[in-house]
Amino acid sequence: MSNINGWIILDKQLGITSRQAVSKISKILNEKKVGHGDTLDPIATGVLPIAIGEATKLVSFIQNKNKKYTFTIKWGESTDTDDIEGMVVAKSNVRPTKKQIIRTLPLFIGQINQKPPNFSAIKIKGQRAYKLARNNMPVMHKPRDIEIHEFTLKKILSSDLAQFQVVCGKGTYIRALARDIAEKLNTKGHIIELRRNYVGDFDEKDTIFIDFFEEIIHSPPLLKKIQPIEKVLDDIPALFLNEIEAIKLKQGQKIRLNSLRLHDRFNLEYSNFHKFERVYTINNNKIVALVEIEDGFVKPKRIINY
Repeated sequence: MSNINGWIILDKQLGITSRQAVSKISKILNEKKVGHGDTLDPIATGVLPIAIGEATKLVSFIQNKNKKYTFTIKWGESTDTDDIEGMVVAKSNVRPTKKQIIRTLPLFIGQINQKPPNFSAIKIKGQRAYKLARNNMPVMHKPRDIEIHEFTLKKILSSDLAQFQVVCGKGTYIRALARDIAEKLNTKGHIIELRRNYVGDFDEKDTIFIDFFEEIIHSPPLLKKIQPIEKVLDDIPALFLNEIEAIKLKQGQKIRLNSLRLHDRFNLEYSNFHKFERVYTINNNKIVALVEIEDGFVKPKRIINY
């Protein structure tokens, strides 16, 4: 069992993959159980939650959180990757005006249909899309429904460059968003800068920066910045357990819901649900398990050991 359990909110630097970040932190802390929540492309900087120890069991919760990004689009060129790392595949002399951009943004707010970039980690018949694209094989992505909560123009940097900010739900590709808004504006475009400002409650003000190009990095600064496991569950209902109930749950036994005390964020209406899957339990201010409620019983889905 890991000695360290929690989250490091990394400010990922440019040119580092999410996997490289995980490997480096694993080496620094001498911890095998390390994972990341919601991948960032190498060209992206900003908030990358790194799970350590038992927090790795909660990585899937990160993917459902809203995210905020700041990014810059270069007009007039599209690339095969939809970002600055790709090869230019098409050009346009059209440059949108500020008025045209502002008028177009509302078309991309709310639930929209988005086709993922060809260079993505999505699997097509068992193969990663980016591997197919690199080998010049056809990539046929199906459009998917995503949700954009906010989309604003921050500033016009030049006739070729504009900076935006977006708050979006799960599954959104910012590269595809840049590609699509350029097309809607009758031009071409790709991302040259991308920064993630927050993921759920993990904000860039809480991040720690590590220069991954340094040979030696010491662990104390990392250990001081570790966030508790349950921070990722702040918007998830919770139930309190006593010692006996906690032991029962850890042994895989179910408990009657009406015998438990409700957390203040756990509305009473939930107790009437026939089935409720996204719940966790607490004992002595420590998370015990992820549970589901079914037919009036609390059943353990995933035990947290620390």
